[in-house]
Amino acid sequence: MGDKVGASEATLLNMLNISPFSYGLRIQQVYDNGSVYDPAILDITEDDIVKMFLAGVANVASVSLQIGYPTVASVPHSMANGFKNLLAIAAETEITFKEAEKVKAFLADPTAFAVAAPVAAATETKAEAAPAEEEESDDDMGFGLFD
Repeated sequence: MGDKVGASEATLLNMLNISPFSYGLRIQQVYDNGSVYDPAILDITEDDIVKMFLAGVANVASVSLQIGYPTVASVPHSMANGFKNLLAIAAETEITFKEAEKVKAFLADPTAFAVAAPVAAATETKAEAAPAEEEESDDDMGFGLFD
């Protein structure tokens, strides 16, 4: 801001009846081409613009999917939904193709794909058991908090 005033300078300014002050502008509203905006609009960053654009693209894709109108934003989702429908048909009928064979194999024998699950479950069980053992060891010390 400005320079700091010492004690002797403050006494001199006081005798001359001069008091320190500051001035500045505080923006309350922004007027542009007939529209009035909040001053927070001036703080928009490039990341904010990208987020707003992506939200708009997501809205366009959602509306396009709901009304069945293909757009650049909705076509990938439409293709994925169509592929899921094809997999469902292939799973219920004798029709088969390369990607559907994996789904049919999983439906025929889910345990063949569950090889990694027991390892993960055993790790979770050990992780859950470890805190319980610590709590039990705390109880066995023979004295309480307020003894």
